[in-house]
Order: sequence, then C-alpha cells, then structure tokens
Amino acid sequence: SSRFPFQVGADRPPIVGHMGGEVGGDGACSTLPPVILAMIQEDETALDKDADKFLPVLRKSAATEIWHKHGHFYSHLHDVWQMLCAWGQPQAICRLGLFHSAYSNSYVSMNLFNPDTEAGRAELRSLIGTEAEELVWKFCVINRQEMENMVLTTGSIPAEGKTFRHIRTGEAVPCSAAEIGAFMVETLADYQDQSFGWQSDMEAGRPRAIWPGVFRPTLRMSKVSKMAVATRKHGRLEATPPIFDRCTRVLEEADEREARDLYWRAVCSDDGCEGAGLTPAALSSAVADLLRSSELNPFVAEPHVVRAQLLMQRGSWAEAADAARSGLRMLCEWATQWDNRMPFVAWLSWTRCIMLQASFQEWPETHGGMESLGAVHPSQRFRSLNTSREAVGGKRQREEEDPADDGAEKPSVSGASRPAELSQGA
Repeated sequence: SSRFPFQVGADRPPIVGHMGGEVGGDGACSTLPPVILAMIQEDETALDKDADKFLPVLRKSAATEIWHKHGHFYSHLHDVWQMLCAWGQPQAICRLGLFHSAYSNSYVSMNLFNPDTEAGRAELRSLIGTEAEELVWKFCVINRQEMENMVLTTGSIPAEGKTFRHIRTGEAVPCSAAEIGAFMVETLADYQDQSFGWQSDMEAGRPRAIWPGVFRPTLRMSKVSKMAVATRKHGRLEATPPIFDRCTRVLEEADEREARDLYWRAVCSDDGCEGAGLTPAALSSAVADLLRSSELNPFVAEPHVVRAQLLMQRGSWAEAADAARSGLRMLCEWATQWDNRMPFVAWLSWTRCIMLQASFQEWPETHGGMESLGAVHPSQRFRSLNTSREAVGGKRQREEEDPADDGAEKPSVSGASRPAELSQGA
C-alpha cells in the first residue's frame, strides 16, 4: 500500500491540560506512536521501505551544503518528509515533500536535478517513482504564491482544478484538484518546519532583518490554518493531517500574536535572575501567561512544556505532568517544533524527561542536578541525580569511591523521596 501505516493524532480537539489517545497514556513511560519512535531512532526504512535507495543520493547531493533558513537544505527536505509520513500521507505526497525543491521552484533558486531534460527527470523518476516525480515536477514549475493566494483568498480549490503557467517557459501546466491538494498539504508541512520569527519580521516589512534574529516563534500559523481548512474541504485528500484539529479550525491572527507574545514574555522572564531564579510571584505570573498562551493558540506544544518545567520547580507534580502530556500530544501530532530554538527531538525528549521526573515527584535545584537529568523511562535511571557538579549521586558509587562515607546525601532535589531502586543507585 502507498499509505503510511501509522496514524498520529486524536479526533478530539486540543484541550489545555488534557491529552487523550495513546500518546503518553502510561505516565512516566510516555509511550510514543510508532512513527514518532521511528523518527527519533532514525529508522528511515520504517517510514519508507525504499528510503535506503533515495536518501543516500540526496545526502550526497548539494543539498547538504546549501543554506536553508535554520539549517542546510537537506535537513529541511528530510524533516518535511518525516512530517508528512507522521501525518499519514500517501507515499507519493511524502516523497514530494522530500524532493519538493529538487527542480528549483518559484520560491528558491537552487536545484538538485535538471527539470528541463528527459535524462534529468528520468533520474529522479527512477528514485521515487512516476507518480511522485510528476507531483515534484508540477510543484516546481508552477507559481506557488499564485496557488497559495488562490486558496487563501477564495478558501477553496476549484473542483475542476486549475491550469497554471510554467514559471520559466509560460507553457500551460494543468493541475487537478487532487494535485493541488497534495501541493497544499506539502506546503503546510513546508511552512511549519522552516518558519521562525526572522521570516515573520521580513513579512512585516523588514527585509533587512538580521538572520537569525532572536528566534521568536513564527507568526505564520494563522495563514497555515486557513490553508489547512480549505485543503481539507476541497483538496480531495486521501488522508487528513491531524493538525488544527484535523484541519477544521482556524487560528485567528490576533490570537496567534498574543499567544506568541505571552509565551515569549514567559520564556524571557528569568533573564537576569540571580540565585534561586524567579520569585514565587514571578513564577506564578509566568505560569498564568503560558496557560493563557495555550488557550489562545491550542495548537502548539511548547507553552505546555515550559509551563510544566515551572510547575516542577514549584512542586506541583500532577499539574506539571498534565501540562507535559498536553505538550507531548501536540509534538506528536505535528511531528515538528514551533519554537525553533531547539530541534524537535530535543523538545520531545525534554518533555518526556519532565514526565518521568513528575512521576518521581522530584526536581533538581542545583547545576549538577539539572545536568544529570536525561532519562525518559525508569529503566534508564542507573543512579540518583547529582547533588552538584562534583558530587555524583547514587549510594553505591559513593561507597566504592569512599568506604568511610556513611551514605548520607545532601538535598539535591525538591519534593518527595525517589523510588527505592533509584535512590540506591542500582
């Protein structure tokens, strides 16, 4: 079958403080959907059985050298492909995502294959198949801005399709409604993977904005949500992406901006803090900002995740676990991050780490303790957390180093005692 076998996301709308479905349902273990697990384990043939055929070719191309927004071109192509796989899209659309700029296109000037010769097209066709290559070629020669504007202004895709003009030759390029739907699904993933505040600054009239800027999150999600709703209604999709409550809800521009600004105020709230960090009042204010951010924009994970960390610092274990589960669910639905200061796998692992620590009801209060975090499952905790950079946690290790040590530990974490098997350093 050309359909990807794993389906991510739940039919219920995102709700602040709640995450249903299979994601993270077992508390500390934070079970992941198989497709997300395949992504973080870099099991690419689980995403496409022919990945070993076309990915090495792409890796050896100029894509690994070409700059692209917040990485190189290969990483962008690869991550869009993974997102489309996680969204349960047909194989041809996933492969379109991987090679969506292979022939250059109306937005980017570089190419990896020659679209103007039969030999060039045959080379790509031999890698990804006839259906996928035809989608790639059309996507690369039509005016993408014209297509996006049509969908955004009309809220629709013509049932009879549309004939575009080749961006270089002017020849007619007829596209069916289903093909335009495929192009728009790719566009949803394309925007969300690469967007951060730098592009939003330029779109606001600042073409001289210094790259990469301060890396505030994007303000493109409202536009993406409108394209998603129109594409679901009129794009003749075989599989609906799970994002925006299965492409049924629009995020208003004002809500997106306010949510982003509240989030940014919260994540910057400890700048310049000394010693213990945020005061209780400041911490409560940041938690409130993040909760409101999630209410205004319920389609992103990171406000939940940052709120979970602050709640852990306060010792609100159940609330922290609930916030982390909500964040994990959204990360798995999107299969990408919204806050591009850290990559998807970092946000995913950090969220699961918080969930595990919430189940232990402990949170480090020292530099060494924080840096000894990392486990996302109880089986990964070989010993207790460090008490400082010099004092390694775990009774067994200390006894081996200093037989005279009586085993007494200095407090390194807030909250209740750790489970016995962990506090013994087993």
